[in-house]
Formats: sequence, C-alpha cells, structure tokens
Amino acid sequence: MKLACVSILMCFVSVSPISYAEVAQDAPVSGVYYAQKMSVSPHFKASGIAWWNGRLIISNREPAALHAFTPPDKFEVAKKLTRPVGVAVDPSNRLVFAEKEDKILYRIARWTEGGKEEDILKETGVDNKKPGPKGIGTPQFLAIHPNGTVYWSGFPNGGTRYLLPGSNDVIVASPKIVHTYGIGLSPKHDWLYVNSKIPNRDARGVWRFPVDKDGRLGKGTLFIRIDQFTTTHIKGLPPAKDGSDSLLGWVGRLQGLAVDRLGYIYVGGAESHSSGAAVAVFTPDGKKLAAMIVAKPNSDLGIPTNISGLAFGGKDGRTLFITGAGTYRLYQVQLPVAGEVVSRKR
Repeated sequence: MKLACVSILMCFVSVSPISYAEVAQDAPVSGVYYAQKMSVSPHFKASGIAWWNGRLIISNREPAALHAFTPPDKFEVAKKLTRPVGVAVDPSNRLVFAEKEDKILYRIARWTEGGKEEDILKETGVDNKKPGPKGIGTPQFLAIHPNGTVYWSGFPNGGTRYLLPGSNDVIVASPKIVHTYGIGLSPKHDWLYVNSKIPNRDARGVWRFPVDKDGRLGKGTLFIRIDQFTTTHIKGLPPAKDGSDSLLGWVGRLQGLAVDRLGYIYVGGAESHSSGAAVAVFTPDGKKLAAMIVAKPNSDLGIPTNISGLAFGGKDGRTLFITGAGTYRLYQVQLPVAGEVVSRKR
C-alpha cells in the first residue's frame, strides 16, 4: 500500500468564513414539504453534491464526472474523473472531492477556480473490505472545518477519518463506525454528524463527534437512533407505502446528510423494502422529528427512492437539492432557512 500526502496542505491559509446575505429572517422547518423533480435535469447516478461559485456540483458515477448545474436550466460536465464520490468546499473556496476505485486508487483532491488540481491524499492498493488502520481508508462523503480540517466518512469499513491542517497523519475517529455516508458540521462547527446505516438497530442513525477548536474530534456517540421516532405526529404526512408509522418506514438506508443555519439536521433515507423514501429533519438537540420532505401522493413530482446527496444552495441558500444513487433527475425543495455555510461564494 502506498500513501502520499501532498505538502501544500501544510501551508494552508485559513480565511474568515463567507455566509449568505440575510435576505430574510430564517425560520425553522416544521411539518411536511414536497420535493419537486427538475424536468430540465438529465438523469444522474449521483453521490455527493455541493454548492460552489453559483453552481451545484454533482458527483456522478456513470459516466464518471463532476457535473455542474447553473440555475435555472444549464447542465454541463465540469470535470471528468475515475469515480468521484463526495464533494465539499474549503475555506479558500476550492472544491474538494473524493475519488475511489477498488484496490486501484483512493484519493482526496482539490480543484481551484482556475482549474488547477492538487492532491491532498492519494493511496493505492486499498481493500475496501479491510482498509488499513491508518491512511485514507475508503473515502465517501466530505465535510470541511473553517480551519481547513478535512473529514470524510467511509464505506463499507473505513470509518470516519480526518486530516488536520499542517499534518501528514490521518486520524481515525473513535469509535470506528462502519457503513457511514452523509457527514456535516453544526453551524458553530463544534459537532460533526455522520450517518451510519449498519444493520444493528441500536447503532443505526446519526452519530455525533465533539469538535475541538483545532478541528480534532472527541469520542463519538449515537446521537439520533432512527428507529426510536414515529411519524404519526406530523400533521398532513402521507402514510408510508407499507402502512408503517415508524420513521424506518420512510428512511431505511441512511445516506445524505445536511445541516441548516439554525442547526436542524437533515437525514436522507433510501427506500427500504416496500416503504417510502424521505428526508427526515431533526431538531438541533436530536430529540424531536421536526419535519419531513416527501413526495406528493400519486404524483410524479417525487423524490428519489434511493436518496444519496443533500446540499443547500441557490441564490439565497434556501434551496435544498436532492440526488439519488440510482438513475434519477435532480430534485429540489424550497425551505424557510438557509444551509450551514462554512465558506463559499454565491
């Protein structure tokens, strides 16, 4: 196994975060919201998504490339890659992406506005079923601290890992939770949230790691156990396809994750057996299911039945974009709150 850590990371310069202008006062999400399929969108087999420089970057598996959506209707291939997965934006407004190909190439790199590509980590000979105790592991989705610390989830068995600015040593978060996908920071960047879809119901849900001011993670705990919630108290929520009133009936296999500016946590779930797919939104304390984003009954407006990516963007940051891991178009829903913003230009 060969690992290379590019030295340019050691001279990382932190800049002040840039946030969306306060166009209107944020309001917490509550109740039921309906996502809409974008008819202008091509079909994607998407993974991670991120808003960058007025465009939504979509990590597509087939054909393997980073696509860009510029509202209202422009779609284009932004960069061809081997197999892109997660994408995120760093404090210097560079697009960071994860790329993997079983036992051939695993890397995390960044792409500047001028089109220059720089490796952060690059590793070959990775076994995604038995990744080493050190190194890049099996990178999936990405989140970036304002100080430049890069966090990534790992599927199937890499666990959550991260790289502090100025360091060459990858750190594996404790405990090592496997089958992790969506990842995101709280608005104050003092918590890191990671989705795990492992079969054990006592560990499936959103894990939370405390974040020190230098970006280092403390010991993680299961923050939101998905099975403990029921959906029946949300007025106007259509019934699940299988008649279940449990949240598992809506979000079975957990993938995409996003956080809004008020600290609410958005969890995307794939279709589980005969149940429906949805995005479940939890209060910042993780104790209450505040809202659900679903498809209208008997409607083609819909929501992917295999949700993969969630990201806020748009002119005012209040559009939640949704992608699916199968073959789906891009979806969107307008919300009364903007997303948590580390650093990005509008």
